[in-house]
Amino acid sequence: MSREMLMLADALAREKNVDKEVVFEALEQALASATKKRFKEESDVRVSIDRETGDYESFRRWQVVTEADLESEGYQILLIDAQDKIPDIEAPRPPSRSSCRRSATPSASRSSATSSPARNISSTA
Repeated sequence: MSREMLMLADALAREKNVDKEVVFEALEQALASATKKRFKEESDVRVSIDRETGDYESFRRWQVVTEADLESEGYQILLIDAQDKIPDIEAPRPPSRSSCRRSATPSASRSSATSSPARNISSTA
């Protein structure tokens, strides 16, 4: 299928008179959408097409969180479960006071102070 993917991207780009990169991005989105249907819950899926060979990979991504921060099992994974896949992964750290930007607008400072950093991991879907 990899050869066909390259031929399809080339034909669509010429027919629609658009850059081939636009076609590849649309194909990646379409494949990601189809891959998401494999999962019962909502999920974050990314597809990457190799522009030289036409081969592609699908990745399901999760945000690593502590048990207290778990909100969505489709988008998040507990630290303990992530460590089964990546043993050296660490718990997300809350933002330090010095890293929060101060702003004259109270809402801006509130949003930066409440954002919690997390590490994303991906797995081939």
